[in-house]
Amino acid sequence: MAFVADTLTPLVSRTAGSLRPVALSTPANLAALALAGAALLWSGNFLAGRLAADVLPPATFSAARWLLALALLLPFTGREILARRDEVMRRWPFWLACGVLNIAVFTVLIYAGLAHTSLVNGSIIGAAAPILVGLFGWLLLRERTSARSRLALAVSTAGVGLIVLRGDLGTLARLDLNGGDVLLFCGIAAFALYAVLLKRFPSGLSPAAALTVSIPFGLVALAPVALWEIATLGAGAGRAGSMALLVLYVGSLPTLGFVLWARGVGTLGPTRSGQFLQLMPVFGAAFAVGLIGETLHAYHAFGFALVLAGLALRDRRLPAPAPAQL
Repeated sequence: MAFVADTLTPLVSRTAGSLRPVALSTPANLAALALAGAALLWSGNFLAGRLAADVLPPATFSAARWLLALALLLPFTGREILARRDEVMRRWPFWLACGVLNIAVFTVLIYAGLAHTSLVNGSIIGAAAPILVGLFGWLLLRERTSARSRLALAVSTAGVGLIVLRGDLGTLARLDLNGGDVLLFCGIAAFALYAVLLKRFPSGLSPAAALTVSIPFGLVALAPVALWEIATLGAGAGRAGSMALLVLYVGSLPTLGFVLWARGVGTLGPTRSGQFLQLMPVFGAAFAVGLIGETLHAYHAFGFALVLAGLALRDRRLPAPAPAQL
């Protein structure tokens, strides 16, 4: 958290009994605010997923979210997509994989998991995403990793394991795992695979346009499950107001989070930007305790500390810049 703390230094400083404003318009400060804002909005997505557990089934909720997100994104990205339609059509298997992993599998598993576990658990397990991205990069892309990175992976994995086991190693021996925690971890793994896919096959599209292109593929994958949920479970018609507010939030503000994230990454780079994901458990715990009355346990604190320690141990050396491409 050191880089995040240093970057988000208070925007005013007290000197000689007076307040001296710190310049907000520097690229680094604006990028830091954008990344912190993205983490806050994505934490709100976890909160909405927890609140939606009794209102909408997960695939239906996910489909409604991404339909709205697609409608909001298209006016801003449609021109770019049309200009590069040949590339989009040529790489349709890539967009299919992105849509299935990110739009369908990741989102549905997160919402399904949050229906069966606490928001605190979900937020802390979600913080393991950067570590899983590094693991899959090493396994699938044969990326070289340092001993420090491997230690970071082991420490963070121990933290997630402590939370999933609820601080009791006997839980594993009894195979008494919380299904929601397992679903959340599988969802984070799907997102990590998606991130590695983007790294292995970079696109010439902007991040917002690339997300827009992948959404229809994900919606096609979601449609059969969502229709089955509506036919068998219903869609909470008696709570239309709550449904509308939840869908409006997850379809708009977390989508804005992707735009803010891309802005921050463009300035600070992916390595330093990734550290801002460490803010999500902080925001998530605040939402859980302050808004929905969840209780923090000792194993949450120890698990969170291990996850943060693993993230702090990561090798932060920036890769050499890639040669310019014409």
